[in-house]
Amino acid sequence: MKKGFAAIFLVVPLVLGCAGIARAEEMFIEIKKEYRTSIKEEDGRLQFKEIYEKDGIIYRLKSVHTDNVEEIYPGDIITYDSDPFVGNPEKYAPQAVEQEGKRYSLKTSELSKAVTEETTKYSEASVLYEGVEYIDSLPEDARVKVINEDLKQELNVTLPAVGFKEESAYWDYNFTFPITVSGYDADSYMLGQTEISNRSPLIDHAELFLSYLNLPSQYYKITSVKWDGDPVSKDGEMIRNATAHGRKFVKDIRGIYGGAVTFPSIEANVYHGTYIDAEAENQTGQIIYKKEVTAIYERDGRKGFWNFLKWLLTNSVTLSILSILLIILLLLVIVKKMRKKQSSEKKLAEKRMKELTSSLRDDS
Repeated sequence: MKKGFAAIFLVVPLVLGCAGIARAEEMFIEIKKEYRTSIKEEDGRLQFKEIYEKDGIIYRLKSVHTDNVEEIYPGDIITYDSDPFVGNPEKYAPQAVEQEGKRYSLKTSELSKAVTEETTKYSEASVLYEGVEYIDSLPEDARVKVINEDLKQELNVTLPAVGFKEESAYWDYNFTFPITVSGYDADSYMLGQTEISNRSPLIDHAELFLSYLNLPSQYYKITSVKWDGDPVSKDGEMIRNATAHGRKFVKDIRGIYGGAVTFPSIEANVYHGTYIDAEAENQTGQIIYKKEVTAIYERDGRKGFWNFLKWLLTNSVTLSILSILLIILLLLVIVKKMRKKQSSEKKLAEKRMKELTSSLRDDS
């Protein structure tokens, strides 16, 4: 049993030793990094920690040397200045612009104040005329409101018409006009140059009514004519009133009015932006140095006992081996106790057997 325990206790330090002794022979460690900087003379030391810990061993930074340096030049840069404006600058500060087929992304931006000059420029405004019929004429000039969107200025001015645009066309069923029949008690009456029988329904002469009013039949339709009450006497003559109902063809027309408008001077904002080639690797506007460096760390010693223990507990392989050895050790202790107990019981049984034999001999 003593040999067994000696073997077990010998294995434990070997396991612990193998976890650290192999590393103890690693006196130097190399760590490589790649980084970018605008400082050509930078040696790269600031890219590394002064102390490096690995497997419970402390290493100190000894030296840093540069393996390779690549110069990356900035992309093309253009500038953009907005027109003076009032309001939210985001509308006038694009995140990207295109020029000659190349896309540029925003690098820097600046907002400044400026006083605009009195500006005269061509402006337009529109007026919608609804239900325009054949006999209507549209105004050749109109009082309209013109707006300078950038400067948020509004002026009411009179401008001439520069065009008319039809937006829709439809039949309007609210077409009516009054009719007065004079000499109603006579056998007939005159409608223009046409004699109409008093007994003839007025609706039968719808076309004559339109012609008398100079209304083209393709734009106007009379669908009914109704008397408005009974005949009355007026100035010694019998008259009777009626109302014609029908439809008329109308249009919604938008009138465009335009001309030179003078806007007064005001204080406004101006946006200035700097843009760089969006496809360029270097977006900084200055030369960038891409460096590959190597740091040399020298072994300084082991960490303290508690730090080493913490490392040991986080090392799954070593922890597994120790757990197995501990289980084996417990099993051996249990087996030893059982054997010792069995041996004691055997000796006690032998002693009692001898005592019994001796007693039997004495009796005989």
